[in-house]
Amino acid sequence: MAKIEWTKELAVGIPLVDEQHQMLIQRLNDVAHAVEMHEGEGQIAKTLDFLIDYTDYHFNAEEKCMQEAGYPKLAEHQARHTEFKDTLADLERDFREEGATHPLANALNTLLGNWLLEHIKTVDHQFAEFLADAK
Repeated sequence: MAKIEWTKELAVGIPLVDEQHQMLIQRLNDVAHAVEMHEGEGQIAKTLDFLIDYTDYHFNAEEKCMQEAGYPKLAEHQARHTEFKDTLADLERDFREEGATHPLANALNTLLGNWLLEHIKTVDHQFAEFLADAK
């Protein structure tokens, strides 16, 4: 599995959001690596649980910022966040039922990794542009 790397093109220019995005990418890499290396169910569960909790924390913070700024695409953005959380919950359910499998590692990389990168590059950048234009 290819590790997801933070690049300048992912930066949205909002320090708190960029920091949280970097943490999400790191944790996604951590859980995918743990699954791939068969590091033990306990370690994988712990890392996956952290990813789920941190995702909720980040999305809530981001949505609060959008609400305070009067962002007109907030509902659409929230729907995309819900989609990600639902996918993450499905993968957690798969892990609980089937354990650490190679398909789970692939799903973490492709489904979550690609979704998160695309989301940051498009939807989150749109919000950053909205904030910049509002200044």
